[in-house]
Amino acid sequence: MDAPLGIVALNLGGPGSLDEVEPFLRRLFGDPDVIQLGWARPLQPLLAWVIARRRAPFSRAAYAQIGGRSPITEETKAQATAVADELGRRGIAAVPTVAMAAWRPDADQALAELAAHGVSRAVALPLYPHESRTTTGSSLGQLEAARARRGGIEIAPIRRYPDAEGFIRAVCDRVEEAIATLPAADRDRAPVLFSAHGLPEVYIQRGDPYLDDVRITVAAATQRLRLGGRARLCFQSRVGRQRWLGPSTEAALDELAGAGTQAVVVVPIAFTGEHIETLQEIDILYKERAERAGILHFARARTVGCHPAFIGALADLVETAARGRSWI
Repeated sequence: MDAPLGIVALNLGGPGSLDEVEPFLRRLFGDPDVIQLGWARPLQPLLAWVIARRRAPFSRAAYAQIGGRSPITEETKAQATAVADELGRRGIAAVPTVAMAAWRPDADQALAELAAHGVSRAVALPLYPHESRTTTGSSLGQLEAARARRGGIEIAPIRRYPDAEGFIRAVCDRVEEAIATLPAADRDRAPVLFSAHGLPEVYIQRGDPYLDDVRITVAAATQRLRLGGRARLCFQSRVGRQRWLGPSTEAALDELAGAGTQAVVVVPIAFTGEHIETLQEIDILYKERAERAGILHFARARTVGCHPAFIGALADLVETAARGRSWI
């Protein structure tokens, strides 16, 4: 019997308790792909320690608002399992595992789990649709380093899928669900803010493809939903003093409120699962800001999660990558 195909679902990760928040932040900000210091890279561990110590109280308070932990690991495992189940329905035996770039389980643990199941070939499946050195690059780099240490497992990487049909269909379904919660009079006119995680502008200037990929997704969803001028792209989660991609989601909400807008839909376009940026930043901070500014109806589209169309798209990507290597 042929060995099963491995699936390594890649994501950022998040703390499983309030006690894990500070070490999680140290690992996140200690990643040279996330915080790109150039010639000052030897100072990264010290800088990560300082940032984590400074941000930890605020981050713990934020996580406390959503139950004291991040749900991202469980959600990513559910997505990986759903992809493996879909491949199984296609006659392709697959073993799913998860590798988190900034927390546990990490790449070494993921490959050890696959090896224990007799897997010798695996597809690396980022849960980031938009390629970036800060996400895709970091996760794939860590996975390759773990593979080089362990040996024995071949890896076929997937890097991007900003306009995969099933992904776009799932996004649009989530947007339509959110629009349906608005008063009937607002459903055909409420602005739709596609809120992506921001990046420092200098990263884009250095050639990071993230912004182009996000724009591809927003354009595809806007066209499919026939939103026209109702659609806007904005960015959230700024950290530090560098100039980041704009406009910020907060600024977009303020502008709309100032123009008398009474209903808005916010779509977390760069996130495929729920975590701190959706459950606390959007659902609590941005909603409160919008309501204080005079927006009466604030709807937030759910992330694609295990939407069948999204899972189907991921399964297609894995199958294509495996067939491209003649593994199946």
